[in-house]
Amino acid sequence: RWKRDWSARSNTSAASAERGVLKRLFFAAAGSAPVIAARLRKLRSGTVLTILNFHRVAPDDRSSYPPLEPQLFEEVVRFCRREFEPVTFGELDGYRGGASPAVILSFDDGYRDFAEHAMPILRRYGVRVNHNIIPAAVESGLPPLNVHVQDFIGRAPSAVLAAFAVPGLDALNLREPRERLGSQVSSFIKSKPMAEQKLLADVLLPQMRALDGFAPTPMMSLSEVREAAAQHEIGAHSMEHATLSAESDDYVREDARACQQWFRERFGLEPDVYALPNGAGTERTAAILRAEGYRHILWTGERRSELGAADHPRFTITGSSKNEVRFRATGWERR
Repeated sequence: RWKRDWSARSNTSAASAERGVLKRLFFAAAGSAPVIAARLRKLRSGTVLTILNFHRVAPDDRSSYPPLEPQLFEEVVRFCRREFEPVTFGELDGYRGGASPAVILSFDDGYRDFAEHAMPILRRYGVRVNHNIIPAAVESGLPPLNVHVQDFIGRAPSAVLAAFAVPGLDALNLREPRERLGSQVSSFIKSKPMAEQKLLADVLLPQMRALDGFAPTPMMSLSEVREAAAQHEIGAHSMEHATLSAESDDYVREDARACQQWFRERFGLEPDVYALPNGAGTERTAAILRAEGYRHILWTGERRSELGAADHPRFTITGSSKNEVRFRATGWERR
């Protein structure tokens, strides 16, 4: 059995290393100057709007949900400042395009590393972004449950992780790379309605708190959100990071109103941008949000948007090299 386990673990490690090499070779070519120049030429005509979606910007902290390294985020900002015209959703009214294609840098969730690492870089380059906040996470200081679990899976010793019990899932396969394992458990959690996620939290949080020294990714404080709002555009990302496609119409409507009330009472803001958690919703979801006063509904989808649109797909920006983040910033439409 020991030989069998070692062989399987070695094969997984070898396959992961091979994928890493192929990825680096791909982006070395795809992110080269001639390829990037050709992609940018295609964006300079028409009414294309490129929206780049970020979450965390921080040095590696061993979470299985890895952040974007600050130097790579700075590369994206520098690249967008040079090759695009950075705008916000609030600046789109009457916008007809300029000499450079329009781009919106859009953040989700409200992690503290935005204030610590992203804001100083954005200030240095004079770029404003859209940032969509989870009110309940800011109030508690804790990230959404799925991110909390991804942090734990990345950092827990193997012996602790082997005993980690997730109701509804088999025992975790520790032969899997931690990043993939964390993503699998995160997807399982996010697929649940919020009522079921709270039941999962009752079981999972005590297990994670039992690990000495473990602390999940912190959220911005109210004062940090206020500071961000003074410089950037603020939107809503649902009260509790609920997957709205798993919720009722009444839940969506009440969530939309609760977000508006929270932003109004805490900051005197009336956000008209709503980013769907996990990019999950339906046309009915979007219609309810628009009826409640949200003018821009943000999805995922890895596609370009259009000037004048009300529903916006976004490109998720990750990467481990300058060539990769530059290539992704021009809009990598995976087919």
